[in-house]
Parts: sequence; C-alpha cells; structure tokens
Amino acid sequence: MSDLELSANIKDYLSSVLSANKNWAERLNQTFPQYFPDPKDKQAPKILWIGCSDSRVQESDATTALPGTVFVHRNIANQFHLNDDNVLSVFAYGVKVLGAQHIVVVGHEHCGGAITAMKEAHRPPYDDQLEHHHTHHDSLYHIVESLHKNKHNDVHDKDSKDPNDAITRWLTPLVNRVKTLGLPFEEEAALRIVIEENVKMQVENLGQLDEWVRTHVDSEKRPVWVHGLVYDFSTGFIRDLKITKELGGSSA
Repeated sequence: MSDLELSANIKDYLSSVLSANKNWAERLNQTFPQYFPDPKDKQAPKILWIGCSDSRVQESDATTALPGTVFVHRNIANQFHLNDDNVLSVFAYGVKVLGAQHIVVVGHEHCGGAITAMKEAHRPPYDDQLEHHHTHHDSLYHIVESLHKNKHNDVHDKDSKDPNDAITRWLTPLVNRVKTLGLPFEEEAALRIVIEENVKMQVENLGQLDEWVRTHVDSEKRPVWVHGLVYDFSTGFIRDLKITKELGGSSA
C-alpha cells in the first residue's frame, strides 16, 4: 500500500501527498542521488511524448525514463490540433530548441475521450431517441449529453468559456473522423479501432509540419520521426502501430 492510500480523510489528502513526496525525496537522495538532474545541465530529451491526460497512463513508468529524457504534452484523448497554441508551442520548443527527434503519439486502451467520440458520432438525431445501452464507464459522455439537453447552449460557440463546451469542441475532429468509419457492432472491437484511428489522425496532423521542420530546425536535429503507439495500462505494454513518418528529411 502506498503512502497516499493511507489517508482516509479526503480533506487531508494534500498533506498525504506532501508527506509521501518527502519520504520519496529523502529515500532517493540517500540511495540514488544521481536520479535528480543537476540544474546546471541542460535538458536534452530524445523523445517528445504526446499522450492522454488519463491518470493511469504514466509515461515515465511506461518507458522507465529518467528525468530529462522525455519531454511531455498531455491532453484529453492525446490530440494534436493544428490550431492549438499549447501543443504547437510544445512541439516547436521540443523539436527546435531541445532537439527531440522522436515524437510519440500515444493513445491508450479504454480511453474515455475515444469512448465519448464513438458514442457522440452515433448519437440519434433527436435527444428523445437516445438509448443508454453502452457499457463503458470511463466516458466523458455524460458531459456531452448534458450539452445536448441544454437547448439554449450553443456547444459550437468558439467564444464560450464553459468547460463543457470546450470538451465538445476539443473532441469534434475525432467525432467527425469516427463518423467516417465502418465500425463493427461489438463495442470492444469498435473502440479498439477508434483508439487506433485517433492516433493515426494525430500522426497525420503532425505530418503536415514536415516543411516547417525542414525550414526551421537545424540540420543536426533532423530528421524527426513521428510514431503512433497504443498503451495498455492494465498490462503495461506499448503497441507500435507501425505508422512512423519522417519530418524534415532531405528533399527528394
């Protein structure tokens, strides 16, 4: 049992976190002090990890990476939107400044964002026709569903500050992709396809930055390879979808 699991009172949970941190830091400083980077040394990660915010997906554990070796961006359903300043900033800094030459887009099994997109893509045209027959429990669907029931709320309003609206906007590209797929009726098989297609779509988006990498990234930091992976947090294994793309290579 971890130190964090010992606190029964949720109000005192942060105290448990700080106590666990203290024990962890003291133990590592005594037994493995080289674990902590010297601030005088520049970080030089070889990998830029674009993954999901799911709390069960820990890139440092999955890759056994030490601090300073993986530059990380995480968001709902591991998206790489070409109009998202957040992920584009991470990409530019990670590739151009830090010199990360391997970008891994990492989806994961049982992804709530993928479940939500799959359900939203197959929503009946009218709310009163909605049947609640889905069995997955990690879905964000209850958030999206509440938006459809709220008639005065325009979920596509780009100026809305409602976090619920943001989730709907965020998942719209994935929902649209799922609508084009011929999915099997069996839900687990369908979800597996959606998770993989989601990763493929983000790799495709990154592929559109090939010319930017060639133009703006120093030759010694090129080419950059983009990989599509799926992580299974129930077993710890990573699956390679074998869809690697090269960015910024020599012009043909």
